Amino acid sequence: MATAIGSSAPTPAILLIGLKVFAMDKRSFQNETAFQVVMHLARRMLAEKLITGKEYRDFEQEMIRRYQPFSGDLYT
Repeated sequence: MATAIGSSAPTPAILLIGLKVFAMDKRSFQNETAFQVVMHLARRMLAEKLITGKEYRDFEQEMIRRYQPFSGDLYT
């Protein structure tokens, strides 16, 4: 039988140094939610070849401009 080496104490799975937490106001939350839903649908359209990659990228840029989502910078 193998013996485990190391501590069995619970430890965080991520390093929290430098991690920032942002509180969202209601409007920011609505913009973020709308952006995520719209882009989910656009990704499905892209996967089903209803739109081209260029159309998707152009649309994404327009939605980032319109909704100014917190996560928008993460995807671009």
